Amino acid sequence: MPLSVDQTSSMPADRPGIPGGTRGHAWKSGILVDDMESLQKKLLAVVACLTALAVFMACAMYRAIYINPENLAVTTLAWKNKSIPADMDDVSLVYFTDLEYGRYETAKRAQNVFDRIHAMNPRVLVFGGDLFEADVEITEDMKQQMIQWLSSIQAPLGKFAVLGEQDLTSPERLAQVQEIYNASQVEIIDNSSRLICNRTAAGIRLVGISPQEDWQAALQGVQADQFTVLISHYTDPFSSEALKAAGIDYALGGNSHGTQISYPVFGGYRSWPGSETINRGETTSVEFPYYISTGTGCIKVNARLNATPEIVYILISA
Repeated sequence: MPLSVDQTSSMPADRPGIPGGTRGHAWKSGILVDDMESLQKKLLAVVACLTALAVFMACAMYRAIYINPENLAVTTLAWKNKSIPADMDDVSLVYFTDLEYGRYETAKRAQNVFDRIHAMNPRVLVFGGDLFEADVEITEDMKQQMIQWLSSIQAPLGKFAVLGEQDLTSPERLAQVQEIYNASQVEIIDNSSRLICNRTAAGIRLVGISPQEDWQAALQGVQADQFTVLISHYTDPFSSEALKAAGIDYALGGNSHGTQISYPVFGGYRSWPGSETINRGETTSVEFPYYISTGTGCIKVNARLNATPEIVYILISA
């Protein structure tokens, strides 16, 4: 009779130490299952983080392109100094810069800028340069519209402007800008100074500097006992040797648009000639406090990220 062999009982399932046994497979499977679950959780966490980052970046870029350029903030500053005469107490000054009227700064956006300024009813108006975008062809309609906007601001103590590099792209452009300012009672103070008074001969002095600097001409008339404000389109001149003993009390600048697009951690997406050593991301120790406006318009790209367009409202106090 052939010998019958029980194959199942010859290799017990619970026999220890036998790699091929059922218990060995179960033990190995347990490790594999645990490892797979852990890996899946890690992968899901990574995917979730990447998805959240992608959504955040998409939202940020949407705002930068479609929302932020339409926004317009008002930044309020206060000038209080013993050199400010009592007659200048509570006098308001509005400073705005880099309008860049043209391709991106449309009539609708520019109208909003001037409507906001008109509502502030400033006693003094100061524009920091770059009236039009460099590449735009200024039509007669655009010129007349700009004259109407600037003329609508009363500013009984004076309207002043310095020139920016976009105002100096050609002799024709400069002549057009000068014509607009003359027709709207805006005085260009490049490389010169003006004393602003209210009822008496005492006042505060504005010193305007051109991209083509002439410090000797600009600083003529500056007196140590007067509150003196430097107005410059470019901001790098704030660190000029000529200003170290000039008696400047404050400075206002523009040009770089707050870099227009400023990434967290990495900063601005480009540097701007004239504002390479002093801008919103780079500071240099100078003899006086200063404020650099982000401006109101856009150039190169119709986007604003962490650089909201702004008007600066300043209240002067004795």
